[in-house]
This record gives sequence, structure tokens and C-alpha cells, in this order.
Amino acid sequence: MAMHYFLAQVAFALLASYILKTCIYRLFLSPLSRLPGPKLAALTYWYECYYDVIKPAQYVFKIKSLHDQYRPVVRISPTEVSIADPKYLETLYAPGSGHKRDKDSEKVKALGINSSIGGAVAHDLHRRRRDALNPFFSHSSIVKRARTIEEKARKLETIFEMTSEVNLSDVYFGFANDIVNEFCFGHSTNLLDDLALANIKRENVDGVLRSVKFNFHFSWVRDLMRRLPSNIARRFIPSGIGDMIRFRISIRQEIEKVLSQNRDGNDSDALTKAEDRNPPSIFHELRNSPKLPASEKSAQRLEDEATLLVMAGTQSAQLSLTLAHYHLLANPSVMAKLREELTSHPSETLAELDKLPYLNAVIQEAHRLSFGLTGRNARVCPDESLHYIDEATGRRYTFPPGTSLSISTLLVHANEDIFPEPFTFDPERWLGAGAGLRKYQMAFSKGPRACIGMHLANAEMAVAMAAMARWNMRLLDTGYEDVAFLHDYHIATPKLDSKGVRVSIVRTS
Repeated sequence: MAMHYFLAQVAFALLASYILKTCIYRLFLSPLSRLPGPKLAALTYWYECYYDVIKPAQYVFKIKSLHDQYRPVVRISPTEVSIADPKYLETLYAPGSGHKRDKDSEKVKALGINSSIGGAVAHDLHRRRRDALNPFFSHSSIVKRARTIEEKARKLETIFEMTSEVNLSDVYFGFANDIVNEFCFGHSTNLLDDLALANIKRENVDGVLRSVKFNFHFSWVRDLMRRLPSNIARRFIPSGIGDMIRFRISIRQEIEKVLSQNRDGNDSDALTKAEDRNPPSIFHELRNSPKLPASEKSAQRLEDEATLLVMAGTQSAQLSLTLAHYHLLANPSVMAKLREELTSHPSETLAELDKLPYLNAVIQEAHRLSFGLTGRNARVCPDESLHYIDEATGRRYTFPPGTSLSISTLLVHANEDIFPEPFTFDPERWLGAGAGLRKYQMAFSKGPRACIGMHLANAEMAVAMAAMARWNMRLLDTGYEDVAFLHDYHIATPKLDSKGVRVSIVRTS
């Protein structure tokens, strides 16, 4: 008994010593110790956890308020610094050749897709994975596949023709999901044919995303649940983690089909005929890519890649399309200008729609207010110090190699000096001289790690908006809070009980 008491005292003393040592280092000895910011954020990750998990998902807004207090440089955690100066974007995200930018390894674990292109921490590993994917997402490749997008847009119009009320969030989720699955696996999920199923899948993905903050701070819970027998885990597993596991199972089945076709030595006749008609699907090509070593073609690696591409390829387009349609309906003058341009240049082809300036301005404004990745999207310079000079005070900051630095999309897209009245939907700001604002468009990030699906998202939006603009609709039990950026779950999330953007179709006699 005495020995147990003694061992407990020793363990307590060691723990107390470790905590004290950590506190002294973070507050006084760390290279970041002299940076502005709240001491509690510098001392412990629980500060961030409180705003992420308890509030919930409010830390991005808290960081913005900290910048109002401490100005352009703020230490927001024991190891991370936020910068609120848009002029620093190029240095941090697009520094040019010869300068590497890694990801912060701690920030990529929330979704559990560490072996995807988005989970590649090291600069060189990311470049290798991206090089293998680039041919599928270039502008020319998207144009070649335009028929798939245009066919789905015609399905949108069929839906609008056949119904009197519809949830646009479900419609555009199905639209984007059908297209990205066609690109990835060579076949569509046909969610546009079953909007009830699209609603279920959309809500499941929302559940997955709303678990990312918990998963980030308590990733061990997700890992533990994965190891438990399914009949036991089912009783305790949080809904968001359960949704993610079910989603991963469906992706795994798709990857197993692709790999089994390769092992059998021949693909199905249907697939061969499909590849004769259309460019090969992404994962059938990755399976055979000479750019990737065998280790990069494992089932787990490709499953992670597919999980990221399907989730991002669905959510990004769905959010921007839904937000754009909401604002067009809420601002009839904007809709009138878009319709006037589309009427003056009638076309349903992507190649022609690409040339329409007002349509593209609407797309840019929708991307701006959808905010892309709303988290900090931190970068780490592994082999050189970075420097920043506060022009207002002349103070010079030096960030040693390994420092996690970020500029959140909110800090750029809601900057009133760049975008006056930043939460007003105003496509005009992108026209004429406003074309120069594109250097501040962060919905797809910037530089070598910019979102690979940018051209696909733009193409989907152009074709879909040209189709939907032909229909008269009214918002139905839907308000601004159904599209507003109110929570940061990696994507801009509206009020948590939102049912989506619902409309009624107005029939003309």
C-alpha cells in the first residue's frame, strides 16, 4: 500500500514537473513567446478547443476579433500564428520555385485521409501526388468532359419542370455528386433521379463535417471506435463518426472494384465501351499511372484520395451553387443582369459560357462568399525563416523554420479594404478593373497547393446557372441564415438546424 502511494506521488510529481516545464517554455522560451496574442492561447490548445467544440466551430471568428485587438500578427495556439495581411498571401501560399511549403501535420488529421493529396504534409510528396492528378483537372480536360456536365444540367431542368417545390441544396448536392463520381469511377450515382436519397446523403456528409472539430481535438476517439467490433462500436459511436465510417465503406467498395478489374487482367465490357466514349475515369488511370510507385496505389491510399475528391468535389460546387442561386433570387436586379447576358449570348455549351463576363463575375462572388476551406489551412516552411513587417508600426517579425502560419479565407474575403460591404453579394466588383481582385480569391487557396478541382467547380457552376436562370422561382421558408457563414466546419456552415435552400417554381400562364 505504501509502495502504491509512493509511486502515485512520483507520478504526480513527474506530471506536475512536465506541465510546469511546458508552461514555462510556451510562455517565455518559445520562439513565438514575444508575439502578440492572448496568453491562454499561447499556453494551451484547450483555448482553441473551447471555441471549436463548445461554442461550437467559432474559433475562426474569434481569431478575426483577436486581429482587431492585436492587429496583423497573432499567436493563436502554442505553435501557430495567424496573419491578417492579404499582401502576405503570395509569400505564404505561392512563394515561387525553390521555396517549399509543407502543411501543418496536426491540421490534416481531422478527416482521417492522411494519404490523400490534401493529407500530404511534405511539399515533395504533395507534388508527386498532384502531378498524377493534374491531367484530369486541367481546363482542357474539363472541357473534354463537358458533355457529362451538360447532360446533368439538362436533368436539373427536368426536375424544375416536373415539380412545384424543391430543395436546391439537395438538387445541387446530387448534381455535383453525380458528376464527381462519373469523373472518379466512370459511372454516376444518379442522385438527381432520387432527391430523397440525395437529401439523406447530404445530411450524412453534413454530419461527417460537423464531427471534424471533435475529431481534430480528440482523434483518439475516432481511432478507438474504428478498432472496436461493429456491434459494440454501434452503441457508443457519435453520429458524425458513424456517418464517416459508412461513407468510407462506400468509397472502399468503389476502389476495390477498380483494383479487382486490374487484378483480373481485363475490365468489364461496359467500362471498356465507356472509356471509348469518354476520357478514362480518374481511378482507373491512377491504377495504371507510371507517375506513382506501387506504394501510392495501395487500396488504402486510393481510398483516402477518393474520399477527399468525392467529398470536396461534391461540397464545394454544391455550396457555391446553392449560395449563388439564393442570392440571385434574393436580389432580382442581379438575376435580371445575368438573364440579360444569357439571352444576348444564348448557348448551353461550356466553351461559350466561359466567355460571359457577368456569369463569371457571379461565379467569383459565389466562391468568395462560400469561403472555400474556412479553416486556417496553415503552412510550414521547413527550411527557411520567414519575415513579416507590419507597415503600420514598422515592427519586423521573424518566424523560424517549422512555424505554423496561416491566413484564413475569412480574413481576406471579409476585408473591407479589398471588398467593401464584404457580406453583400455584388458581382459587379469583379468586372473591369475588378479583375485584379482575383489575386485575393482564396476559395481554392493559392499556389502549388491550390484546390485541384477549381476548373471543374467553375464549369459546373457555369452550366448549372445557365440552366437554372431560365426558371422563375421564389424562396420558400428560406432566409439568409440558410446560406450564411456562421460556423467553421472546414466549410462555411449556416445555422445548424437549416433545412437547406427551398424554393417554389413559378409557372407562367
